Amino acid sequence: MLSKGKTENIGIVASLVALSVILHLFNIPFPPAQYLLFDLTGIPLAVSMLFSPRLTVIAGLPVFYIGLLLYRPQDPIGPFMKVAAEGFTILPFYVLYQRKWFATKARAALATGLVVTSRTASMLVLNLAIDPFYFVLFKWVESYSQGLQLTLMALPYVCVFNVITAVYVTWLSLPIVRELEKVGVLPYVKSSQGEGS
Repeated sequence: MLSKGKTENIGIVASLVALSVILHLFNIPFPPAQYLLFDLTGIPLAVSMLFSPRLTVIAGLPVFYIGLLLYRPQDPIGPFMKVAAEGFTILPFYVLYQRKWFATKARAALATGLVVTSRTASMLVLNLAIDPFYFVLFKWVESYSQGLQLTLMALPYVCVFNVITAVYVTWLSLPIVRELEKVGVLPYVKSSQGEGS
């Protein structure tokens, strides 16, 4: 039988994941590559990690994927890439917050750089591996070599997009997590983090 605390965490994580799915409706296209969309979905997911990292990763991200797939059932790959990008953002954010890397401004800047690197480098590899086949599958191009060429043309824009997104997800999540920590509702935070000095 689940304890009251665990039951509450399940409810909170479910609510935050649902909020992420809803927030995906409100987006701003990245001007150089308008198929890339800025949104706030990563913020509730990052906060969710501090309530239950295991539940967020094992159940929350798959549910998030299903929610995104409902918007675009004809395209299972796009939502997968979105979930992967957010996963590679919130995982290092959680680990670094736990290790007090956001306790001072100097360390917070370095921690942000690590989150940015995690998302950008991981998605660079995934884009190179998946996008050429994606472009062929959806008939944007006729051959793998053309898909790879298109992928390489798009990668600079994708990298810039991921850098910007990782930065704002980190810095918008951080004050929310700090306030929740102050009121003592985060079960997976080991010790207090400063406001930065």
